[in-house]
Amino acid sequence: MTSDAYYIISETSEDRFDEADSLEEAVRIASSLARESQAGDPVCIEHRGKVIRQLVLRPNGSVEEEVLA
Repeated sequence: MTSDAYYIISETSEDRFDEADSLEEAVRIASSLARESQAGDPVCIEHRGKVIRQLVLRPNGSVEEEVLA
């Protein structure tokens, strides 16, 4: 576990899906996972112990990103 890594986590199940070396890569992975999840289930990006982004699949099929930090 690298301290500078970005972790992609299901907010619903708290499962850690993957990790990435850059924020851009983490957003790409999280977006893909959000598209595969059920509408309303958030996928979060955690960095240095804090959730910094949250992506959610909307009922219309779009993925919306919320910047938390």
